[in-house]
Amino acid sequence: MRLCTFAVSVAAMVVCADLAARQRPRGGPQQRSRDTVTIYVSPDDLTTDLAWREIGPVAVSGRVVDVEVDPEDHRVWYVASASGGLFKTTTRGLKFSPIFDSEGTTSLGDIAIDPSNSKTIWLGTGEANNQRSSYWGDGVYKSVDAGKTWKNTGLPASHHIGRIVVDPSDGNRVFVAALGHLYSPNPERGLYRTTDGGKSWELVLKVNADVGVVDVAMQPGNSKVLLAATYERRRRAWHFDGAGPGSGLWRSSDGGDTWKRAKDIPGGEIGRIGVAFAPSSPAIAYATVENGNLTAARRARTEGGSGRGEQQGRRGRGRTIGGEIYRTEDAGKTWKKVNRTRVGGTPGYYYGQIRVDTKSADEVWVMGVPLVVSKDGGKTFRSTGRRVHVDHHAFWTDPSDPDHVLLGNDGGLCESFDNGQTWIHFENLPIGQFYAIGVDSAAPYRVYGGTQDNGTWGVPSSGPTSRGIRVEDGYKISGGDGFYACVDPEDPNTVYAESQFGGLRRVDLRTMASKSIKPRARRGESAYRFNWSSPILISPHNHATIWFGGNKLFKSLNRGDTWRAVSDDLTTQDEAKLKGNVPHCTITTIAESPTRPGLVWVGTDDGEVWLTPDDGRTWKNLNEALPKSVRKLWVSRVEASRFAEGRCYISFTGYREDRFEPLVLVTEDYGLSFRSIAGNLPKQGSVNVVCEDPRNADLLFVGTEFGVWGSTTRGGTWHRLGKGLPRVPVHDLVVHPRETDLIAGTHGRGMWIIDVCGLEHWNQEATASGSTLIEPRTVRSFPRGPDGGYTSGARRWTAPNPAPGAMFCALLASAPKKAALRVVDASGSTLKEFDLEAEAGLHVVTWNLVRSGGGGRGQRGGRFGRMMRQVGRRFTGGSRTLQSGTYRVELEVDGKKSVRPLVVK
Repeated sequence: MRLCTFAVSVAAMVVCADLAARQRPRGGPQQRSRDTVTIYVSPDDLTTDLAWREIGPVAVSGRVVDVEVDPEDHRVWYVASASGGLFKTTTRGLKFSPIFDSEGTTSLGDIAIDPSNSKTIWLGTGEANNQRSSYWGDGVYKSVDAGKTWKNTGLPASHHIGRIVVDPSDGNRVFVAALGHLYSPNPERGLYRTTDGGKSWELVLKVNADVGVVDVAMQPGNSKVLLAATYERRRRAWHFDGAGPGSGLWRSSDGGDTWKRAKDIPGGEIGRIGVAFAPSSPAIAYATVENGNLTAARRARTEGGSGRGEQQGRRGRGRTIGGEIYRTEDAGKTWKKVNRTRVGGTPGYYYGQIRVDTKSADEVWVMGVPLVVSKDGGKTFRSTGRRVHVDHHAFWTDPSDPDHVLLGNDGGLCESFDNGQTWIHFENLPIGQFYAIGVDSAAPYRVYGGTQDNGTWGVPSSGPTSRGIRVEDGYKISGGDGFYACVDPEDPNTVYAESQFGGLRRVDLRTMASKSIKPRARRGESAYRFNWSSPILISPHNHATIWFGGNKLFKSLNRGDTWRAVSDDLTTQDEAKLKGNVPHCTITTIAESPTRPGLVWVGTDDGEVWLTPDDGRTWKNLNEALPKSVRKLWVSRVEASRFAEGRCYISFTGYREDRFEPLVLVTEDYGLSFRSIAGNLPKQGSVNVVCEDPRNADLLFVGTEFGVWGSTTRGGTWHRLGKGLPRVPVHDLVVHPRETDLIAGTHGRGMWIIDVCGLEHWNQEATASGSTLIEPRTVRSFPRGPDGGYTSGARRWTAPNPAPGAMFCALLASAPKKAALRVVDASGSTLKEFDLEAEAGLHVVTWNLVRSGGGGRGQRGGRFGRMMRQVGRRFTGGSRTLQSGTYRVELEVDGKKSVRPLVVK
């Protein structure tokens, strides 16, 4: 790649792409840029040099699992997100910066600041909340320079870390509560201790390969006394077992060398336990215990032989004892239950956090669906945290001012100065967790997506002014957990959105009227099953035809008003899985051939792949043709090709079976045979989505748990796509049907856009033609707009618009003797000319829309030429910046000329 730079200014306009990775600061108008010419000698060079552009939205934010404040400087906070990495602020939240994006994972469990040296930060990776989307980590990281650099200190197979505690008197002595694998047993779980700052680790508390440690607390003033909570849990795709006899509370009085289990804490079906000492009274500590044992009344009915007790006890609410609070006044030697009613969140595995006020040992905070607080030592609780998002996971109390607290939940980060009565929500943390996305045909187009516990949102691909995309430009269209979001291609005001387990709705954006259109079983018919994220597909052949997946495939010809099942149950109907407490044996992905109506591919969560060639009248199961290595695995995506009727790409994800390798296949013969195209994809990184470019048959993209990869050889080789996107889970990819934009829906850092214009046109046909000038996109102006006065403060977050200026792409198959690219107005006058290097490759020219001075090369001479230049000046209003209108872009290579229009609006 070669880079040549020319000078000068800019106009606040944009054309085709972000190919040259031009960046600008956030929060202000577009900056003046310089003209550049960049030469890419191969598609691989271009693939890695593209630039991603973040678009938010941020009003929605995402799950915060921990927040810690520098004990020496309360302006410095560290915020850990569930799957979006670690953020730091040095200004009490006025601005947050990501400080962990280049490391091995963005899934986090806990932060610990060394009390004796606040520049030393410990970070446990792998979320500990046991969610469907709780991603694994790769061990414990340490920073000795306040987060500027990081080092992995070990425990890579711990996968999920619930707590880290640092000895205040010895910063090299650290304890790590490691939960271990979520979906299978493994030995690297329990409580680990290092006494040499992470150089080596010792397992000091272990139960077995099914039981980890979720929490640990150190007595203030006496680091020999520790309390640790063990936790027995196992998630499967169809069932979560969140309790067992291995869960319990343990005490050590010799610094972790030996442990005794607390006898006053109940045994049996015990779930997650959280523990915390009272800073003001070190002998007092509290434990929140999820007691999964049956209540006495339920136990009596079960023993009485109803035959239904086991299933109802496992699934039902109010049938188990539930959340309990225990208190000790002798540093954990003895415990007493103190609560009078159930306390804590449901399901208990998702919460388990308890905190004690820094000045009052009787003020206890418990995080659950609501945030609750007790002022009488845990006897009674009241709900607080009104007007903030539910589902709470992180809490910090200011030791100098107990009324000042920070709260992390599924909606982001909040702050209160009146002990939780009123709250500020931080709308500058871009950690949205998207499951699926869709786009419309507006100009500029809008992107929609469903998020974890934050509903379905829409956001424009560029803001209304040169200041970019603002917080208020995002808007919510549906509630619950959001998933697929599909827009009617002929009516951008009609959006199909859904909540968990098939809660499908059709939304009219003009009135925000919302109608439930979920298929319902008829009387006498077995209830339908729907996946957590049930797939929606608008037919590429008729915008009123909708496909929807449950355990059967449903089709509507009238936008969801009525449905008919076009298949029988397409799953294995595995009885053991159907008995689980998570709906399973469901369709996860649907694709209709863009070239042939009624040719439909379907994949399921239990590994079934089906094809119907005739709108569901007949079906063929393709499993026997699949490699044995992918059978029974979750089908994450089927992608029917636009270029060959029998071609379909299929991705599988195995992380729910503790298999993390990429699995991507292609069939060219309607599923008679398959071959792997995973190639050189990283060995650790399950594939969530495979996406074929709609204009280049050889161009593929995959979204993995660690970013996006692209291939210009139809899966022959892969390269990480672009710059700027963190190593974050990518759940969905969409190429806009009109623009050359690829949009990524990440599960942890919102939505991102990258322009793949050059990649789309760099194909065999273009190379064979000798030289090609790619038609630029329309240039759209971004007015400066009102500045908002003092409302545009330091805390205001904006996402950048596309980089300003025009961009032209010229593909030269061989080195020319002479090549030039020029912009010409209606009079034939040359407004700008670029001499191109005599080198083969893709020449990407960025122009700031400022015309060259008079007498430039290529202008007509004589009286007629002078007259036409005067007309041109009147046409452009006398400004050297290009005005609205239609112009010509000319590529001249060794005397041969290619011409494309350039429209400026």
